[in-house]
Amino acid sequence: MAWGEVAVERRIVPRVANPRDSEAALNWQLERVGSAAWQDWPLKFQRMAFGYAHDSGWHDAADAVGWLDHHDLLREGAAPRGALVWYQAADRIRVACSLGSGQVVGPLLTGPVEIAELSLLSTDCVWSDPHFPFGH
Repeated sequence: MAWGEVAVERRIVPRVANPRDSEAALNWQLERVGSAAWQDWPLKFQRMAFGYAHDSGWHDAADAVGWLDHHDLLREGAAPRGALVWYQAADRIRVACSLGSGQVVGPLLTGPVEIAELSLLSTDCVWSDPHFPFGH
């Protein structure tokens, strides 16, 4: 994936447990399948799914990917269940949560919260652990 190259010093970022674990976050998301209330808010949806009520500190998914890349926290390959999947679609970066086996859940391009095959959304993607370093 071509996210651009930045020559910067990598820093160790302490990992803090999310208020909700991955399974609880996935259950929260699955309870909202069909809801159009989250249209165009995929990052906010994921932040809230993992239990953070306030702003993530990132402007949007592209800002989050830049920060995660800067801290060497992005991975390629099949995303494990509960991982955040960052993908390029409709000229911008979006985020969903992996259900495993190539499926994701979240507010997708059409608006409502849905379950979809990642391969149908984008072939340009990376994943990260559900890490919200500025969430509270």
